[in-house]
Amino acid sequence: AVHAANHLRALKAIKTTKENLREAIAGETHEFKDMYPEMIAAAKEEGARDAERSFTYANAVEEHHARLYHDMLEELDIQKESFPYYVCPVCGMTVDHKAPDKCPVCGVKGSMFKKIE
Repeated sequence: AVHAANHLRALKAIKTTKENLREAIAGETHEFKDMYPEMIAAAKEEGARDAERSFTYANAVEEHHARLYHDMLEELDIQKESFPYYVCPVCGMTVDHKAPDKCPVCGVKGSMFKKIE
């Protein structure tokens, strides 16, 4: 993460929060609409079940991330309460306020989610 932040600063790629969210939405949307479906199809064709499962999880999570970022962008100028996010350690599903009983993507127990303040 430190290297990535340094590289982005050197590239002048860190912009306003609105610009960064728009870029994140575009990236996540590309991944769940184009990139991962192609990878899922290739994994199926090759019979690589572990890869297919991993790509399927990632695809579902990227679609959720795009919606989450969109909601953040829409509410950016509204003063809101602060709350934690929870991240699934298996598939990366991210939810706000509290962890679910189980992950809606991969089924891992909610108690396994990592809290992010």
